[in-house]
Amino acid sequence: MPCAGVGGKTKYAIENATRTRIVVADTKVHILGAFSNIQIARDAVCSLILGAPPGKVYNQMRTVASRIAAK
Repeated sequence: MPCAGVGGKTKYAIENATRTRIVVADTKVHILGAFSNIQIARDAVCSLILGAPPGKVYNQMRTVASRIAAK
């Protein structure tokens, strides 16, 4: 099973922060979850694909996770 990041760490961080499930299938990425959460997860995945450093994405996910938890 393919993993995004070292041992899937990045993938799981995005999933947990946005309350979504990400399925990496060959060249396709499927994101399952609530519509607003999918948008956030998609933005994070797109940032990584376009070359953003993982540390920056982790910081964004930390902010998003705290915002979602406050709802």
